[in-house]
Amino acid sequence: MYPTLCDTFRSRALWTWDTLARGRSVDCQIGEETLTDLNILEFKIRHISEVYSRTFSKPEEGLNGADWEWWFTGSSRKWIGFRVQAKVIDIKTNSFKHLYYRKNKDSPFQCDTLIQNALQKPSPCIPLYCLYSNWNTLTQLPWKCASYYPVEESYGCSILSAFAVRYLRSIKNLETRHFKTLLSYISPWHCLVCCRGYGGGDLPNRVFRYWREFILEVEQAILEETSPEIRQELNRELDNYQGIYSQIGLTEEPPSYVLSLLNDELREPPDRNLRTITVFKERNQ
Repeated sequence: MYPTLCDTFRSRALWTWDTLARGRSVDCQIGEETLTDLNILEFKIRHISEVYSRTFSKPEEGLNGADWEWWFTGSSRKWIGFRVQAKVIDIKTNSFKHLYYRKNKDSPFQCDTLIQNALQKPSPCIPLYCLYSNWNTLTQLPWKCASYYPVEESYGCSILSAFAVRYLRSIKNLETRHFKTLLSYISPWHCLVCCRGYGGGDLPNRVFRYWREFILEVEQAILEETSPEIRQELNRELDNYQGIYSQIGLTEEPPSYVLSLLNDELREPPDRNLRTITVFKERNQ
């Protein structure tokens, strides 16, 4: 029996956790681009008719980040997209040291640029972080998935809203880069594609409902932890983008470059910060 996309999202999280643990055992820090490339390889091998992906070479200068786009579709022929930034845990500190990265104090935060890149497009995407994780200290899991038993290794690939990262950045009295803090706000990436707890339907419908019913709630919970003054400032800084973000829905047609990818005609990235585009096209069940 062929694995489902849900099966592979789960198994790749366990593999990522184990690979980082092996690196930890010999003091070898593995980079996010390596993990991303190997995960994409396995998706394509296991789902030759369901996963389409292209990775572009990076320009020598000026790249703010190696963004990754995910596009989901299924039998409904609806689409939903994400603009993703991958970060890997630092095995020495058990934290995501570069979660709030910016080139220098006069440069914008990478997170804010990710949000802008995602939402200023003709077909807006949801800005998201993919966190490659492993830790070697036992902790109580805030398990949010009713479909599967709690498995620590499922956090090998986790997701966190880019708006949530902005809000966490403003909380000064908490070490918000450490995995123990982030555990309250992240979820295993399989939740995005597997979860039927917020309604059934095909792949894009499940993804959309999980975003609306869970990820947006996490954002709001973090925002409420900030002071009223900081909250007002955060809302004002990206006010136009937040309006676009709140209106994102399923679309009938993806951007033209996604269609070009499906037709094996895409040769250049649609923008300079985009390294990889991956389409997950669930087969009819």
